[in-house]
Amino acid sequence: MTARRLPAALCLLLLASCAGLPPVTPGGETLRSGAEEAFAAGTVFPEGRWQLLHAIRAELPGERRLVMLGLTVMSSPGRSCRSVLMTLEGFVVFDGESDGRLTVHRALPPFDSPHFADGLMEDIRLVFFAPEGPVVARGALAGGGPVRRYRLPDGGTVDVELLPGADWLIRRYDASERLTRTVRARHGTGDQHGFPESIELAAFGGQDYRLTMTLLEAVPAES
Repeated sequence: MTARRLPAALCLLLLASCAGLPPVTPGGETLRSGAEEAFAAGTVFPEGRWQLLHAIRAELPGERRLVMLGLTVMSSPGRSCRSVLMTLEGFVVFDGESDGRLTVHRALPPFDSPHFADGLMEDIRLVFFAPEGPVVARGALAGGGPVRRYRLPDGGTVDVELLPGADWLIRRYDASERLTRTVRARHGTGDQHGFPESIELAAFGGQDYRLTMTLLEAVPAES
């Protein structure tokens, strides 16, 4: 019995030894100055108030797939947002907002679970708002571009990495340094305001899912 269990135990130990955050190499003055310029305000996280309409393709647990429209109204000064999910015909299946507290105005199955609204707002904040917390490292990841590492109030970590062509990649780790989210922006032709053409969000850690958001419209929102 012990002999059969030993390989599994060794595998777990090996996985544990490999866990952790990838190292950030500080780099020289050229990298630092280029990164600071590239991380100028608004490069990754939009500033001001915006109304964004995306076509969303969702790959959910149980091999479920959905296609819907997502309307997001966000304000960076107040870190507030409202999200409306609709069928392609325009029927609202979810409507919720967060402005320091969460308010759900409408939620139909399968979007009425107790944790859905919290998770959705957390994803929106990860995609559109700069991380809350200090920058604890600047430099580059091995084989990657300029990166900023943020330490979050909950003990987690967010790496924001700049990629070629104005693209960017966000990695979100929990307090145990396990990867829980990635967000990949692909600018393509983009739009006149600089928003990426598409955003791919992947969630890990049990209830895995993947969202591909294709931008249809981005307009300044009224104050």
